[in-house]
Amino acid sequence: MTPTIYALTPRSYEDGAAREWLASNGLGGYASATAIGSNTRSYHGLLVAALKPPTNRWLLLSTLDEEVNGVSLANHQYPGVIHPQGFLHLREFRIDPFPKFIYSLGTVRIEKTIFMIHGENTTIIGYRISNGQGSMRIFPLVHSRSFHAASDLPQIRQEPQARGTRLKSSCKLVLISDRARYIPQETVYYNFEYEEERRRGLAWRENLLCPGSFELELAGDADFAIVASTSRSSMPDVEEEVEKETARLGALRAPVRRLAQAADSFLVQRDGKKSIIAGYHWFDDWGRDAMISLPGLLLISQRFEDAAAVLKSFACAMKNGVLPNDLGAKSYNTADASLWFIQAVYAYYDQSHDISLVRLLWPKLQEVLRRYSSAGEDFGMDKDGLIRSGPALTWMDARVSGRPVTSRAGKCCEINALWYFGLRKMEALAEALGEPCEWECALANDAKLSYQGFWNSETGCLFDVIDPEDASIRPNQIIAAAVPDLLPTIKRKSILEVVTRELLTPFGPRTLSPRDPRYIGRYEGGPWQRDSAYHQGTVWPWLMGPYVDALLSVNDHSNESRRLARSLLQPLLELDAGGVNTIPEVFDGDLPHRPGGCISQAWSVAEVLRAWAKAA
Repeated sequence: MTPTIYALTPRSYEDGAAREWLASNGLGGYASATAIGSNTRSYHGLLVAALKPPTNRWLLLSTLDEEVNGVSLANHQYPGVIHPQGFLHLREFRIDPFPKFIYSLGTVRIEKTIFMIHGENTTIIGYRISNGQGSMRIFPLVHSRSFHAASDLPQIRQEPQARGTRLKSSCKLVLISDRARYIPQETVYYNFEYEEERRRGLAWRENLLCPGSFELELAGDADFAIVASTSRSSMPDVEEEVEKETARLGALRAPVRRLAQAADSFLVQRDGKKSIIAGYHWFDDWGRDAMISLPGLLLISQRFEDAAAVLKSFACAMKNGVLPNDLGAKSYNTADASLWFIQAVYAYYDQSHDISLVRLLWPKLQEVLRRYSSAGEDFGMDKDGLIRSGPALTWMDARVSGRPVTSRAGKCCEINALWYFGLRKMEALAEALGEPCEWECALANDAKLSYQGFWNSETGCLFDVIDPEDASIRPNQIIAAAVPDLLPTIKRKSILEVVTRELLTPFGPRTLSPRDPRYIGRYEGGPWQRDSAYHQGTVWPWLMGPYVDALLSVNDHSNESRRLARSLLQPLLELDAGGVNTIPEVFDGDLPHRPGGCISQAWSVAEVLRAWAKAA
């Protein structure tokens, strides 16, 4: 039996609404809401279907409002009021392994469990009633829109069926039950408010359609289910699907058990292949994020077949040695994704010893070297052997009104550390393949010699960018400090000390020192304000991976450094705010370091898992 891995008894509406859960289907689709069942985002819903996996995601079933003997278990925010207040009857929310809500109404106990069929845009909501008396009515609230924004209701046509209904708009939604009878009666519910979208400066009000109700007479104990699906027209065997998904989730492995489901959720299908999406709720698959995430999500749990499939998917999308920044948009405006691809391929080989995949990908790896070792309009190698890149081509790529917030045009410290480290990894792979490696060796030697110019003796760390020099204290240099032979150990230790003193928080390094006049300590407000703060002080937990790499490396992987690394990772592993059993995209740079951005981010989860395993 899978143990309970999360349990909460909300103290208030705000307490429960501050925690969000998510169940995924391996397609990019999901079910998600808060720990009291309310929807605080336009992205929340019991069926968000990926119509073209992992993209074209549509909000179809927003929620189910349960009513037992006239008492509602629902929670909605309307103008000036939370109504009804079903959270007052919620005794516990848990994940074991599915999201489960346990209500008590006098002597009646109601358990509501939610999960998705893996590989389908199908959500099953199961109910178990104990000591039931009277009647239960369930009102589905539906829409048909992109999950990105609250919007006007479209025309939705209804075709009632036995024990359910078929709804048609931009796409099909089938709602059916195994035991509850369905009564059609269309009603529009007005003025739902999504508080998180209001805070983010986005569309936050909309109406929802209730097409009818599912009804059941209660007399003692009862079990029944409601299914929402884009593909099924009849009830699945619910018990069988529960057993299958319980077994699948129970077989997942991760160094930290509570993050196993989150790690699995990012692996999705695309065009019959495998990919990794960057985060929930709103990201799709990004090259940089996928390559950084792959070792922590797949390799440490020995999912080598999945890892190989992801590497092949992105290799097929490579264009002139450049991995796509956004696989769905086919954008190639990134100077580092291909360098992370080299790291991911080497990590795959190092852990799987599968030389056949390396041989298959070798032409692509060589294509990367040819592209980077030549001059290019957006990026390319200079005569000193270092990579020069244009504005906003690194992971710090936010723009406001089309203008880069953190331009970093020039020679960036982490790009060139990755360039050098990638060349050394290519040498090792060439030797394993029996290929010549003189070219890689010569390029690496030139890069290492020129890299010494990044040292800033005044700050005791690296310039963030040279040619022209930018002395901003940022966390990018921690990637260089983790490379064993790029810089003298005394300098790598100094980098670690500066990053620790200036940038480190309990949830990761800040993106800019608080002593810098450009520092922004809060990631909040509308899109303009948030994008302005994104890389100007906001904390990114994924950087704890490189930070732990550097900490262990400069201390020769001593037992003391391993213990310290695990203690530094502990706050992220014990986090009980934002997304449940996962790690968010960002935190505020200022206390109390509130979580922000996506509630579940692939490289946040992956790098913490990888670092935890490495520090074992």
